[in-house]
Amino acid sequence: MLPKDITPHQHFASFFRNEKDLQPYAYAVSKSLAEGSICIDVNADRKKIFEDHKEDRINLKSNRLVESPLVGNEKEIKKPFILHGDNFYITRYFNYETQIIDGIESLIKRGAENKVQRTSHLRNSILFTKLVAERDHNLEVDWQLVASAMAFINNFTIITGGPGTGKTTTVAKVLTLLYEENPKLVVKLAAPTGKAAMRMKESLANNDMVPSEFKNDISGLKPYTIHRLLEYKHQSPYFKRNSENPVEADVIIVDEASMIDVALFAKLIASVSPETRLILLGDQNQLASVEAGSLLGDLCNTVKNKNQFSADLIGELKVILPQLDLQTNAENDTMLQDHLVELQHSYRFVKKPELGELSEAVISNDIPTIENFFEGNRDEKTIVVDQKYEENIFQKFIKGFEAYITEKDVARAIEKLNELRILAVIREGNQGVAGLNARVEKYLAKKGKINLSQVFYENRPVIVTRNHSDLNLFNGDVGIVRKDKDTGKMRIWFLDEEKQLDDERKKTETGTAGVESKEAVEKKVRSFSPGLLTDVETVFAMTVHKSQGSEFEKVLLVMPKSEELPLLTRELLYTGITRAKEELKIQGTQEVILKASEGRVMRASGITNRI
Repeated sequence: MLPKDITPHQHFASFFRNEKDLQPYAYAVSKSLAEGSICIDVNADRKKIFEDHKEDRINLKSNRLVESPLVGNEKEIKKPFILHGDNFYITRYFNYETQIIDGIESLIKRGAENKVQRTSHLRNSILFTKLVAERDHNLEVDWQLVASAMAFINNFTIITGGPGTGKTTTVAKVLTLLYEENPKLVVKLAAPTGKAAMRMKESLANNDMVPSEFKNDISGLKPYTIHRLLEYKHQSPYFKRNSENPVEADVIIVDEASMIDVALFAKLIASVSPETRLILLGDQNQLASVEAGSLLGDLCNTVKNKNQFSADLIGELKVILPQLDLQTNAENDTMLQDHLVELQHSYRFVKKPELGELSEAVISNDIPTIENFFEGNRDEKTIVVDQKYEENIFQKFIKGFEAYITEKDVARAIEKLNELRILAVIREGNQGVAGLNARVEKYLAKKGKINLSQVFYENRPVIVTRNHSDLNLFNGDVGIVRKDKDTGKMRIWFLDEEKQLDDERKKTETGTAGVESKEAVEKKVRSFSPGLLTDVETVFAMTVHKSQGSEFEKVLLVMPKSEELPLLTRELLYTGITRAKEELKIQGTQEVILKASEGRVMRASGITNRI
């Protein structure tokens, strides 16, 4: 155990005490990794980088690093540190970046070999012709259609866009084209969390764009966490799947890519055969991964002018999409220029434009537009900003939780619970998850809706905080505690999403959509003994981080009262706002909200410059 006055970063740096010129950099890069950065820029804001280092003599001249026997470069990767340009890395993280760049480049090169053949297939495809005819004629360019074509043609594609822009619908289109080409197609769906993976499968299975002949194929796809896809080894940082034993798939689709850290993505890309198509989905404006790196954002930022492609690609696309006015940009010549599409039209906010307007204003730090929402002259049925943290506004919102408690059917009760959620930035304190959950429990107990005499009280809402792959339960799954009618014992009940999908398929096939028997409803839930699930938390409230990949009809976003928290960024505020589909209430002062909109997630990496 370390002495109380020694941080882990100081301890790490102490291993290099004989290298006085190197030691402060070792400290700084260790500290930056803990804060989410992959490297440090040795020439940027040096005093800030080294302000916590307690050594008496701090050498700020980076040219001395080159002389250190412990610092290598891209050709000397067996040393503990790497200096690449102005970026200083722990070698392992430099290698992660290199694996990512090399892996993407390999996919792009192999895809290029098949471009002519694939473009020819689309030109003669009945399904693609239908997609072209049914495109959204209200848009100048239907970017879903463009993305579908590019993901079919290329072996590596990033499809980014905000909520409701149709990322999953685009994938449904891509899959129908791929199944048309190859009915025996092997597809793997993956995401950083089991919940996100299952949501992608649900969305694809229920998507209207999927022709009936491919419904069973797509509905039968199995969702994976990335760890399960790569077949993790118990108590090991390595996976069974790697460059020598790649994932067996023709297509791998990864959703919520903004949540993937650089280490995990390096291992994913190494496990993808160059013959495989890899499609990444995500919103580059959302919060980055919990661990080091902001990979999706870094990759997207390599392309300055999105949706402007090379002259070569424009020529190929005009053959199959002559109806669309696509633009080229001769200066936009990065490796990913022809492999990134941004979906720009949100269908979710058509009926609730205020939500779209506020989210766009936050991510662009449009202060006048944000300030408009403080004036109170807008439709308060959609967005309310409460700067005084009024108790009546809080209680009016949490009264909505009574609906799931009074609902007798367990499946419908869970669905009603998931219609609303309190989101918090922090975990502790009055504005944190713990304090907010306690306030809701106190309110409901006073109303006689719950009894807090035991930990697993009846109707306690819980969220799973660790994957239980043996139980098919994943980090982020939400359930409720209720008595088993047969035994009288408390059980934790969850929606059985697999059976729900089966029900949906049967309804579609038999034409009985909307008609449910009692037996069908009962089949939609499964339960577990509380003693079997120790990794659960109460979930009237959850962190914004935890909410990624989820949507709710109504959201109460509670901001901390302190504006000095480093967590306050526009990405966090944007993520919280865009979880709401119908109504959004924000409790937070104007100063805190504007401070968050001004802040950005600043994570150093070399990916953008190296690509």
